[in-house]
Amino acid sequence: MATLQQRLDEAQGILAARLREIRNMAGLTGRDLAQQAGWHFSKVSKLENNKQLPTEVDVREWCRICDAESHIVDLIANVRNINTFYTEWRRLEETGIGHVQRSFLPLYERTNQFRVFQHSAIPGLIQTEAYARGHLSLIVNFRGIPDDVDRAVQARMKQQEVITAGTRRFAFLIGEQALHTPFCAPGDMAGQMDRLTEVSRRANVSLGVVVWRAETGIWPPENFWIYDTEQVRVDTVPGQVRVKAPGDVVLYEKAFQTLSESAVYGAEAQELFASARRKWIGKE
Repeated sequence: MATLQQRLDEAQGILAARLREIRNMAGLTGRDLAQQAGWHFSKVSKLENNKQLPTEVDVREWCRICDAESHIVDLIANVRNINTFYTEWRRLEETGIGHVQRSFLPLYERTNQFRVFQHSAIPGLIQTEAYARGHLSLIVNFRGIPDDVDRAVQARMKQQEVITAGTRRFAFLIGEQALHTPFCAPGDMAGQMDRLTEVSRRANVSLGVVVWRAETGIWPPENFWIYDTEQVRVDTVPGQVRVKAPGDVVLYEKAFQTLSESAVYGAEAQELFASARRKWIGKE
């Protein structure tokens, strides 16, 4: 798995390549562009070879000179995304995981449409308290961070108020594996299945289970949360990626749509919840 720095370098490399491509398509040399922009000639080389990150002003000037103004929005979004590429949990977790959970609340409160895919765990917004405690305890133990699970669970339960407040819409897709991955005691897992059944009946919630199908068009290795059409949170082992470039957000929307076509809903999903519940009860 790529490290945070490797993924950041990759994103910067893609941006640099796009700038070089735009200049080439305009038929300009690096010295031509630098002269028209009033830059030292070496600046163009540094930007195109990932030695220097462009500013938003640089991007606007580059596109103006290359007659490529249509690329400005996406390129500036990439610059902003790189500047705030990772919200590293290690930094947030210095005072415990409770702070991390509380930090999500402002974003949740201003989001109107949630689209969430998680392949092996139930999303936090629809977890029971027992499941949340088990899930967060596992994270605390794995990361070796201060144990404030009680506060983290309290914050996660607070987050769930967004489901019943206002007119927000939620589309959750969970992998079938999530129904069978134990994050808490068997009886509590059974209770989590009851919670899924309850949530699936809410008018403002779509809850699908992505089952394995030979024709599944995509199966992303990471979990992701799409907030409206503005940004995507991608969960990785070392941290979280916040994706804001419009073109990249569109790709995650396409992935979500593709996954939704391999999901089951309503009575069919509820039967999967009931079947998993019987399994967990049988393990007590």
